Amino acid sequence: MSEYASKQPVIAGLRNEYKWQESNWLDTFLKRSKERSKKLGGKLLRRNERMVKAIFKRSAALEHYTADELALALDTSRQKLRLEGINTATIIEAFSVIREVSGRVLGMRHHHTQIRTSLAMLRGGIAEMSTGEGKTLAATLAAATAGLAGIPVHVVTINDYLAERDGEEMLPLYQALGLSVGIIIHERELQERREIYACNICYCSNKELTFDFLKDSLVLAHRKTTRIQQASLLTGDASWSDNLLLRGLHFAIVDEADSVFIDEARTPLIISGQEKFGQREERLLKTAMEIGTKYKKEIDFKQDENSKIHLTAAGHKLLVDCCEPLDGLWNSSFYREPLVKQALAALHVYHLDRDYIIDDEGAVQIVDLYTGRVMPGRSWGQGLQQMIEMKEGCELTKPRETNAEISYQNFFRKYHHLCGMTGTVREVAGELLDVYRLRSETIPLLKRSQRKKGYCEVYLTEQEKWQRVAEVTRELVAKGQAVLIGTNSVASSEAISEVLTNVSIEHKILNARQDKEEADIVSVAGYPGAVMVATSMAGRGTDIKLTDETRASGGLHVVITELQDAARIDRQLAGRSARQGDPGAVSEILSFEDQLVKKMAGPLLRKLIQAINTTGILLPHRLGYRIQFSCQKKLSRSHYKQRMQLIKVDTQRQRTLAFTGDKK
Repeated sequence: MSEYASKQPVIAGLRNEYKWQESNWLDTFLKRSKERSKKLGGKLLRRNERMVKAIFKRSAALEHYTADELALALDTSRQKLRLEGINTATIIEAFSVIREVSGRVLGMRHHHTQIRTSLAMLRGGIAEMSTGEGKTLAATLAAATAGLAGIPVHVVTINDYLAERDGEEMLPLYQALGLSVGIIIHERELQERREIYACNICYCSNKELTFDFLKDSLVLAHRKTTRIQQASLLTGDASWSDNLLLRGLHFAIVDEADSVFIDEARTPLIISGQEKFGQREERLLKTAMEIGTKYKKEIDFKQDENSKIHLTAAGHKLLVDCCEPLDGLWNSSFYREPLVKQALAALHVYHLDRDYIIDDEGAVQIVDLYTGRVMPGRSWGQGLQQMIEMKEGCELTKPRETNAEISYQNFFRKYHHLCGMTGTVREVAGELLDVYRLRSETIPLLKRSQRKKGYCEVYLTEQEKWQRVAEVTRELVAKGQAVLIGTNSVASSEAISEVLTNVSIEHKILNARQDKEEADIVSVAGYPGAVMVATSMAGRGTDIKLTDETRASGGLHVVITELQDAARIDRQLAGRSARQGDPGAVSEILSFEDQLVKKMAGPLLRKLIQAINTTGILLPHRLGYRIQFSCQKKLSRSHYKQRMQLIKVDTQRQRTLAFTGDKK
């Protein structure tokens, strides 16, 4: 069996997808051992080197071809891919032709690192390609090769902006190759989506793609198996098939793969139906919020590292006392406890300008913690959205019943061929192999990195930290460097903005409130002395282009002011500087009042910090950083457990509903 992607049948009216089989511990152990031996033996590196040399040699010959001769070479390559499938020989020819067509149409020929990236993806792997190395162009080799072979391709990105940008930038290349391209964004209507999914290559965001899959699942609700679907088509009952959006899950290239497969994989995707909210439900939630305001943290309830609420003995007693004069559901501990826990989460776990913002129309909008962007159309379930709206005094939205749901893990495992690329993967390589059976390959840099390590300082209070950040920023601006200050919440970005304003440092802010102005803000961020304060640059896919003056002054200096939930997300922010051989530096200026420490510090660490505050002892910055890093690792482990639990619950739910015949 070939390790490369193979063509699967596309049958009108049927949605072709891979039937995932769970691995046992022995299969997982053997797969890990095999991957480890391959890397240690350098087998993939040697084979990549041979293929890259062959592609460059063939590509050099194609440079002398006339337009007609190149068109003939393209047709020959397409025919071979259709007849022989994707193998070493057809890849070398296809990559060479695509590379030459790209040079003539886009003015860019793929360099060796981009070729290695697409080779890794065609083998069903995740390519770790550093930020700024040209992932958008790199993906075209794998996508176009699969498209020429007759395999429907989905290029999946983290948001609509990147899907539209990448699809439009690469459109001339695909058109020159004779491939049809479509772009799915939130505004597309159903009929338009159906036509786009019928294209050879479709650019879309992970959320839009998954929700369209769930819509199809509702259409197929009473036709669970392929046999039932085929039988209904043969008997003339084919009207339902015209309502399907997707024609199957064949080949997916996932950009920012760690964000999609890991960061967003702790929450299931849900598609809702009819409204189920009236005066009775509203009174229930209001009562829960009223009871929640009587609870005191650490006395009546505690919050663990996963932000779950646990009632103490005093909290249970308080709940009984509060519910004694009430009737209905409040007489049952089975119902009243979850309601009060949800109210406590709304009051103490979810915070304005960090987890959500209130837009110009007075509506609560969820903020994506990993990209810093607003997620329009998304809402929390189980009454949490309405409780937060009550907390903020906003108009209540109407919750809806759940019609269908799926986790990202179980969705992406339905692809016959799954692959991806990202700038940071080594920290989660084991999880990607175990959960998705995706091997990871590190792609070498095109040019040697010039990134320098700057300050690494940890202060006791947040105010001291902001003052130090302002001081460092002033020094860097005086040198003519561009500065990017990274925060992890809207509130933090506005706090440092206020400090910078007070000391007369001009700057721009990029957070959930400025999403629409992102391109304009980033376009000037590489100028000499430019200062940009950004909430999470991960997944934004926007390059900060430096001027010659900025390069001469030392390039872009990234200042990390709060560690993120995982070290690789900090690496993504650091990767904004010193791209493609440019100069640059990264500094970390943190404090013990950062949210990460507040959330993850155990009792001993809290006592240590309190003692330091009381005595005024100066803690060495190196030790302070180790404390921060240990909190980060603890949170990463906690999130890993959440993802594993979600897979377990979602898989069990699907088995149960398949047995009962429930459409959800």
